[in-house]
Amino acid sequence: MTFVAAPPANPPAAVLDAIVGDGWYPDLSIQAFRASQRVPEVVSPARARDALIGGYLTAETNLATWRAAQQAAGSTSLASTDTRMLGGESRAVQLWRRAVHAFAAADLAETHGDISATEAGRDRTEVRAQSAGDLRRNGTAAIRDIIGTARNRSRLI
Repeated sequence: MTFVAAPPANPPAAVLDAIVGDGWYPDLSIQAFRASQRVPEVVSPARARDALIGGYLTAETNLATWRAAQQAAGSTSLASTDTRMLGGESRAVQLWRRAVHAFAAADLAETHGDISATEAGRDRTEVRAQSAGDLRRNGTAAIRDIIGTARNRSRLI
């Protein structure tokens, strides 16, 4: 008996690293997202890209009213809304990236359960699901920092 392996009919298309913004918001890098959020390699480049686009859309929606006001005041980009710099980059851009990355990582934490059927695998899945809430909180905090809104913490007893 002989076995001949055939190559896949259509190899998956390469995923470009850059997600080009709309000119107001900066471009995003899938590799930078992976590095900052420690996204494991088991998450495909296409899935990481989808999560990052989802994070972009969530942050963009949260900032829509603020952005309109900034543009009406003459700002031509997110970077031009805050002249404070950190690491050679606008504070607003850094906060934007933090928000987008956090929202994207929350999406991945919820949708990529551990494939292990063991009790330890289920425990890891529960921990990741809990961390999704923390990631969303971080994204919301970054959005509030951009728009200059105070943060509140409350706890129900």
